[in-house]
Amino acid sequence: MDISTAHSNARNAAARLPALQASFDLLDSGPGAPYIELYGTVRPAPGAAPGGSPLVTCTMSNPPGTVDGALFRIVLTTPIEGQIAVAGDAVWARIYDGAGAWWADASVSDDAGSGEIKLQVVTLAVGAFVRITSATLQG
Repeated sequence: MDISTAHSNARNAAARLPALQASFDLLDSGPGAPYIELYGTVRPAPGAAPGGSPLVTCTMSNPPGTVDGALFRIVLTTPIEGQIAVAGDAVWARIYDGAGAWWADASVSDDAGSGEIKLQVVTLAVGAFVRITSATLQG
C-alpha cells in the first residue's frame, strides 16, 4: 500500500503521544529514582563515554515529571538540586532512568538560554549547590 503525505503525517502524529508516554514510562522505571549528571566536557555521541567525571549528580523526584500531551513533551518536576563535586561550566547533561541505565543526553544552558535543561548559573563551584530550574524534553 502506498499512502499520501497527509496520510503519513496523520499516522506519525497519532503515534507521537504513545511513543512519548513510553519514553516517560522508561524514565520512571527501575527500583530507584531517575537522575541527571551534568558535564563540562564536549558532548559525546549519544550514549558514548562522557569523557570525564560529572560535575554534579541531581536526583529527580519519583515520578520525575509529567507528559504534556498537548505540546508533545516531557516536563520534569523542578527544581532539582545537587551538590557540586567538580568545578566547571555545565555544557550538557546525561539522564538515567530509575535502574541507572542511560536514557538520554540533553543540552544545558542558563535560564536565559535555549537548553533543554536550564540552570540558574552554568559555572559551578565545588561544594555549592546547583539548581535545575527547568527541564523540558521535546518528544
